[in-house]
Amino acid sequence: MRTRAVPVLAIVIGLVATLFLFTPSFAQNFEQTYFLYDGQTTFQLTLSITPTLHEHYLQKNHQLTQGNFGSFVTPYSLEQVASDIRSISRSEENFINLVLMVVHQIPYEVIEEAKYPVETIVQNKGDCDCFSFIAASLLKSENFNVVLLFYEEESHMNIGVNLPQPPRNARTTISYVDYMGTRYYMAECTGDDWQNGWRVGECPSELEDTQVTVVTLDNYEQIAPGQVSSSFGSLQESAISLIVPTNFVTEGTTLVVNGQVSASNFVGTVTLYVGVRNSWFSIGTADLDPDGRYTFSWVPTTGGQYFLKTSWSGNDEYAGADSQYISVFVIPEMVIFVAGALFVVAIISIMIILIHKTNQPQEIQALEATPE
Repeated sequence: MRTRAVPVLAIVIGLVATLFLFTPSFAQNFEQTYFLYDGQTTFQLTLSITPTLHEHYLQKNHQLTQGNFGSFVTPYSLEQVASDIRSISRSEENFINLVLMVVHQIPYEVIEEAKYPVETIVQNKGDCDCFSFIAASLLKSENFNVVLLFYEEESHMNIGVNLPQPPRNARTTISYVDYMGTRYYMAECTGDDWQNGWRVGECPSELEDTQVTVVTLDNYEQIAPGQVSSSFGSLQESAISLIVPTNFVTEGTTLVVNGQVSASNFVGTVTLYVGVRNSWFSIGTADLDPDGRYTFSWVPTTGGQYFLKTSWSGNDEYAGADSQYISVFVIPEMVIFVAGALFVVAIISIMIILIHKTNQPQEIQALEATPE
């Protein structure tokens, strides 16, 4: 009996250890505040980022080469932020300068590994390429023709933006780059004086007459599983629930999950994430109905332990929210087959034993009736 108990105990310990090792922790939203000045009024812009959206970018490729500069530009994820900034701008030029005010407020620090805009906003630090990716993302969100300007000799980057006419508010000689028949006005993204920082069309003296490479955004990120929520003022908290009908499902069968967003303004979509071995993958989105409810159908194709969670990006009134994590064990079809076969074998074995025991008294009686 002792030898049989050991493997059973080992299996139980293994399952418990798996739960503790791979159960993710729940985190609060990341928030940052920036100030914008349009010449008359100072605005306070609050950004909120869900941990799930941050994790999405942490898991992406961070190797930076000249051929993939554009992949760090993420206009969709900053779409709400760009829309809010555009709403207070007086012109296209003014919008660009307001965008520069945002990146000029992020503390400068040399970063060894390239960062996506969401990561830079969360960490609240970055260098020239990090700031350029944010500015380019915000401008691209509003359909501006923007490029990255790379100064290899100076190990520096800023952006160039096309305008229908030269900038009127530049305080220096207007700087630009002509590329493929289009004129791009320089916009320097570094600097810690957000109220009096660089404006579009102005060029730092150290970059004058420096060779520059124009990098177009052909490979920018087209879509993301979520967005940064933003508002002028504070964002109200929201919550999202997730209901999973069972923690065990057979491989290849459909698991239907649902939940609800608690906010008074039900707008947007919810993204479903599946986690396995400390990595998360978005597997689809669902629209919210008028009551803020959503439904997903998921068909797991491989056995193992998974975690499910959903995320809502929020809007201009509510910060986004992540649901709780729920563990689901997907049982491989082979396990079901083997278990079924073992069950049948067990039933047959029990029947044989019962039949054998039933026949034993008859054999004994026959032996007793035989004369010596």
